[in-house]
Formats: sequence, structure tokens, C-alpha cells
Amino acid sequence: MTLYAPCLRYFPAPDGYRFAVRVWNRPGVAAGRVVVIHGIVSHGGWYLSSCRHLAEHGFEVHALDRRGSGLNMAARGDVGTYETWLTDVEAYLASLPPGVPTVLAGISWGGKLVAALARRPWPDLAGIAMICPGLFACQQANRWQRTLLQVAGAAGLSGLRVAIPLRDPALFTATPCWRDYIRDDPLTLRRVTIRFALADLQLNVYARAAPEDIRAPAALMLAGRERIVDNGRTRDFFHRIRSPDKTELEYPTAGHTLEFEPDPSRYLCDLRDWIARVTRA
Repeated sequence: MTLYAPCLRYFPAPDGYRFAVRVWNRPGVAAGRVVVIHGIVSHGGWYLSSCRHLAEHGFEVHALDRRGSGLNMAARGDVGTYETWLTDVEAYLASLPPGVPTVLAGISWGGKLVAALARRPWPDLAGIAMICPGLFACQQANRWQRTLLQVAGAAGLSGLRVAIPLRDPALFTATPCWRDYIRDDPLTLRRVTIRFALADLQLNVYARAAPEDIRAPAALMLAGRERIVDNGRTRDFFHRIRSPDKTELEYPTAGHTLEFEPDPSRYLCDLRDWIARVTRA
């Protein structure tokens, strides 16, 4: 099968920020469109295998690098408010040609953003895939830490930076080569501003508030050897989604980043087949 390489584009957000997007778009009519949203420390380059796999099976694929992440060097690890993250994706979706059934695929932190986006109905949404979504993290800021962040923000210190508490590559995968990749990747995000951390807390509240508002077909994919996400609370959230079309899958021996398994073929085929089904509906 032909290997498809992405085209790198830069999209201007409504406030003028230009963020990078990797696009796989074969000539002809696409079977559907997939928009991939990455995690808090990662970027679109982590998910080249799954994006290429979907492109080889006829899908148009767009992998966005969140502002201040990945290839986006401006305002590194910073954001004004959580609404900016939502607006960035919504503006990008609105810029694409209409009439193509579209799936939002959110990985880790991106799964949380997808859940928030899915509360707002928009044209052409065929479904959402939440892949090890970071709605409920095992390592969350406690009440004291949240208070400290809020006090620092109120004191005008919101531009100061704090470390993201996911420094150990073993949290993401047990595969040695992929651990090395995460450790050595110069584009991996290590630190964020207090302003970013506060926006993330606000996104938590918004994304978790009303799963009943989500009516689109939804898939939940979980890792059995998860060390970042609280699978139990995530399942409870997913069961509250009102969509009549829900698919839940778990990979018992997999770590958090399903793509970084020694053999991710089952996950890739499951994701492809689910997307094919909902975009045909």
C-alpha cells in the first residue's frame, strides 16, 4: 500500500495566531474527514502512523498542533483562556469545505477538548473518538495546588511557568524505542504558564459538566495498563453521553499511548473501522 506523506500548513486563528496542521489529503473524493487533536505534552508528530493509516484507507486527515505546542514556537506553553482552544479548532473546522462527514479524534488531553467541542453542535459532525481521554487524570492538582495557582494568577504571576507532571516516558508506553523518542523529542512540551494551567482547570469543568449534551456517535478507547487516565471515572462519564451510538473498547495489555505499542495494528484497525462506519451513516 502506498505511504502518504502529509502536507504542512499554517492556519491563522481568529486572533491572528498561526498554528501548524499536518494534512493528508489524497486526490479524489475522501471517504470522510478526521481531525486529530493531540495531548498536553505531545503534538501531531506523535501520531503519524495512525494518520497515515487512515489516509491510506481513503480518509482526509488533519492533525493540528495546539497553539504553543509542537511546531508552534510562539507563546510556547501559553494560552489566554480555555475558550481559545475551542475557538481555534472551531475556526479551523469552519475553514474546511463543507459536506464531508467529519470525526473528531482526541488523544489523551485532546480527548477532553473533543468532549468539550462536542457539546456545541456543528455541521458535518459524524462522530467523536475519545482515545485514552484526559478527562479524569490520575495525577490531578489537589485543592491546595489549585488554590496556589489561583492566588498566583490573581497576583499577576500568570506568566510564570510550572512543570507538567508527566515527565516520565514510562507513563506513556512500555516500548523502549518509544520511551526514547518521548525523552529525546525536542518538540515535547515540558512546561506551561500558570495561565495555561488555570485555563486547563477551567476546561476540566466545562468538558465534564454535561456529557448529556453529547449526541453524536461516540467511541471510547482505553488502555488496560493505564497510568495517566482514571479509567473508572472516564467510563462513568462516557456512559452518561446521550448518543444512541456508543462504542467502548479496551486494550488490556496496552499503555496510555496506544500508537506506541509494539504492535498497534488492532487499535489502528478498530479506529479505522469505527470511523468508516460512522462516516457512512
